[in-house]
Amino acid sequence: MIKRIGSIFIGIASFFLFATPAFAHVIVYPHQVGIAATQDFTVSVPNERNNPVISVRLLVPSGLNSVLPNAVQGWTISTKSKGNGDSAIVSEIDWTDGSIPVGQREEFVFQAQAPAQQATLAWKAYQTYSDGTVVSWDVNPQKMENLSDEQQDALANKENKGEYSTTQVINDLAISNAQTASVNSAVQTAQIAEFLSVIAVILATASLFVVVRKRK
Repeated sequence: MIKRIGSIFIGIASFFLFATPAFAHVIVYPHQVGIAATQDFTVSVPNERNNPVISVRLLVPSGLNSVLPNAVQGWTISTKSKGNGDSAIVSEIDWTDGSIPVGQREEFVFQAQAPAQQATLAWKAYQTYSDGTVVSWDVNPQKMENLSDEQQDALANKENKGEYSTTQVINDLAISNAQTASVNSAVQTAQIAEFLSVIAVILATASLFVVVRKRK
């Protein structure tokens, strides 16, 4: 029995000692925004390798407008756009000349206006390490779900690829209107119930008055 317990313990210990570390993701928050809302988006970039991260490139999904990155100390920020003049739309944000040390993370923030209709924003990102390694976060999450654990590990460890994060653009105005209608309906129901209660009290009082008078 003791030997069996010892074997189990050694197996568990070996798993934690020699298992490949989890492949941390570059994620853009929040995961949900309202249509046409002006929102601060946060790009969370972890360093899960043995060299500093020196640059991050984010492809801006189509439909976003008025993209404006926040200043980040120690980093150079540049953007690329499609179109010219007033019709130009930011399609890429690059953070370069900085450093995310090993075992740490950085957050990059930018403001943008969400699309005016419901949509799914796919955030494809690319992080470059000081040794030249580029990790591409551009794999469709649905594709990843159809892969086995071994295939996902191979994709991460051999091809330096992982799934991109997404943000759902929802019609929060419709939800708000539905909630308002529900509240109004509840209020009206309560008012009707209160009115009927008052009528019932009046009728009961009148009936009692009639009974008393008859007895007299």
